[in-house]
Amino acid sequence: MPRFFIEADLTVDTVIELTETVFHHWVKVLRAQVGEKATLFNGQGGEFEVELTEASKKSASVKIISFNPDNRTPAFKALLGQVMSKGDRMDYAIQKAVELGVAEIQLLTSERCEMRLKYDRDQKKIDHWQGIASAACEQCGMNVVPKIHAPISLEAWLAYDLPETKLVL
Repeated sequence: MPRFFIEADLTVDTVIELTETVFHHWVKVLRAQVGEKATLFNGQGGEFEVELTEASKKSASVKIISFNPDNRTPAFKALLGQVMSKGDRMDYAIQKAVELGVAEIQLLTSERCEMRLKYDRDQKKIDHWQGIASAACEQCGMNVVPKIHAPISLEAWLAYDLPETKLVL
C-alpha cells in the first residue's frame, strides 16, 4: 500500500484534500483510482489509512478510515551532526541517517567543508533536505520525520551542552 507524508491535521472519519505533492505522486504518477487505499502520516506519530474518494485533474480528496498508533521510531534519541557536502552525497547521507533512526540532524560547517550556504539559498537547501528526510520516512516506515537544523560551525556545536550520553566521532 502506498505511504505518504502530509503536513495536515488528520482525524478519523473526516475528508481532506490531498496536498499538491501527494496528489501528483499518488494520483498522477501511480495512477490511483477512486476506492484505492493508502497510508498517510503527519510526523506526529502513528499513521492513518485513507481511501481515495474523489479525483479530478487538479485535486483529490480522501476519507480517513482508521488510525494505527504504531510508533516505529527507535527508543533512543540520536542527534547527528553532519558536515555539509556537495551534490547527491549530502542527500544520500540524510536519507541513510533517517533510515537508521536519527531523530535530529544538525548541519555543520568546518574548516574543510565543501559547501557554504548563501543567504537566499540557505532555506531552499534546508527545505530540500527536509523533503529528503520526509521521503526517507515514507520509504522506511518511520512515522516521525527528523528535524534538520540550520548550519552552525563544528566548533560551536561541540561547545553546546548536548545530552549526557553522547558519542562524538
